[in-house]
Amino acid sequence: MNLVEVMGLFPDQSTCISFLEHIRWGDNPVCVHCGGDHVTKRKETETGRIGRWNCNSCKVSFKVTQGTVFHGTKIPLQKWYLAIALIVDAKKSLSSCQLARNLDIKQKAAWYMMTRIRAEMADKTDPLLSGIIEADETYIGGKPRKRNKREGDKPIKRGRGTPKQAVIGAVERGGQVIAQLATDLTGRSILKFIQRYVLMERSELITDEFQAYNVVGREMMHAVIHHKRQYADGDIHTNTIEGFWSLLKRAWYGSHHHYSVAYAPLYVAEACYKYNYRKDSQLFWRFLFQAAGWNTA
Repeated sequence: MNLVEVMGLFPDQSTCISFLEHIRWGDNPVCVHCGGDHVTKRKETETGRIGRWNCNSCKVSFKVTQGTVFHGTKIPLQKWYLAIALIVDAKKSLSSCQLARNLDIKQKAAWYMMTRIRAEMADKTDPLLSGIIEADETYIGGKPRKRNKREGDKPIKRGRGTPKQAVIGAVERGGQVIAQLATDLTGRSILKFIQRYVLMERSELITDEFQAYNVVGREMMHAVIHHKRQYADGDIHTNTIEGFWSLLKRAWYGSHHHYSVAYAPLYVAEACYKYNYRKDSQLFWRFLFQAAGWNTA
């Protein structure tokens, strides 16, 4: 969905709200508070109060946006739809400054919108993987500048042991990916991650030679590729998860440049969501239907 199509289909606030009402309620609107269907739509007013309903059961007014990613927003829904179209189409993400320029809004407003959209993506990213599973970890952050390559008397480490944020991930070959920030990379923590997201009895795990994965290897089939010797041995490789890491890091290098610990999980979730629906040519519509509460799995 390109921007011209979005603006043509949703030229004003009334059209945007009517579309949300249709996909959320169909022909039977219900109160979002009590679930009652004895509701009455208010007339549109000159002050811009569009799309409000009165519930005759619990005597509370409501809008279709309540309980969705658009809840409580004062930004026109057309700009929300445009933001969604831009974000889901940006393979390597985009910055809040760029979105602010595209939508003619302030940077803080753009960042607020993107945070909500990413949170919605995170809520829809919880796959259960099976088959051949590649697992690996990476570290988010830039390379140290030349003058900062030492921390005191010691050089700053790269890879395992670096102070950068650790991310662990697993990908099903030809399927979906899951990744999240890791507080530690001990064997026990990695096992908990694999147990939550992988159907272990129906899967084979492929990793590099990191010894913490040996704990998982005691619970399921496990093959190891020794990167000091080679990067692939037939079907034994971690190239798929490495390809996902490259997309995550391209977004960091090209658009964001910094992830705070509090919001880093949302950026990782955005990368996972786009990867998992990479073959969906109608991702804009999928996101809107998911935001309205539809199960589009």
